[in-house]
Amino acid sequence: MCIDLHIHTTASDGNIDPVTVVKMAFDAGLTTIALADHESTSGYYPAYLTGKKYGVKVIPAVELLTLYQGIEVHILGYFNNPDNRYLQQGLAELRSRRTQCARETVYKLGEFGFKISWDDVRKVARPDSSVSNGHIIQALNYAGYINEKEDAIQILTKYLKRDGLAYVNYAYPFEEAVNFIRDSEGIVILAHPGLIRNDRIVEEICQKSIDGLEVFYYYFGKHRDEYIRRYYKKAQEKSLLKTGGSDYHGTLTPVVLGENPVPCEEVGEFLSLFG
Repeated sequence: MCIDLHIHTTASDGNIDPVTVVKMAFDAGLTTIALADHESTSGYYPAYLTGKKYGVKVIPAVELLTLYQGIEVHILGYFNNPDNRYLQQGLAELRSRRTQCARETVYKLGEFGFKISWDDVRKVARPDSSVSNGHIIQALNYAGYINEKEDAIQILTKYLKRDGLAYVNYAYPFEEAVNFIRDSEGIVILAHPGLIRNDRIVEEICQKSIDGLEVFYYYFGKHRDEYIRRYYKKAQEKSLLKTGGSDYHGTLTPVVLGENPVPCEEVGEFLSLFG
């Protein structure tokens, strides 16, 4: 069984639609996937119906950007019932908040010479999705600022990440986000802990009310195996669920569907929660 529990589509800031992503997953030999779009589950049902046709199991999920002690931390919520009213009401509010931050970011980028407008960014986002850095990167790509994938990573690092030159604070408290997922009957997973780059924070979070760690993540660069070993050990020590995924966003990122190995036997306990 091949698994990828962290995939983005056009329902947030990926650039491939949910139906096509499922077909690509099938072609890549994936049998279980989760769409973890930012603040949205709108891609789930099109993906689910396509998955039924191709024999690919699709789990509904979301990725939320949060703030923990001034540090940006992402968490993943996985659900059996994406139609939960409390979940959908909360996600709608979060999409609105993130979109406003993105709008302010576009204005700040203009101060550094990037000639893209808010309309340019809105054109690459679905009307019902939150606008995020991924959409801004797509607009910059269409405007000719990105010639290869490394350019996108450089712009993200220099301008859009926390402490970047055009960063606009999106202050969604970590504890509030965890409670939101729990109250929506979801499973809380700390996303890509290696990207936090602060193991004191990871240790504190592991002692709080999370259910698991995204252990088998497609980290870019030479530290991938080291991070996987480190957080596998951490999950074992804390008796946390293990998950894994590629964080696939489509053609603008180096990762390819099916390339990120997630051992079935290691995530079996997590998968058992979803039928």
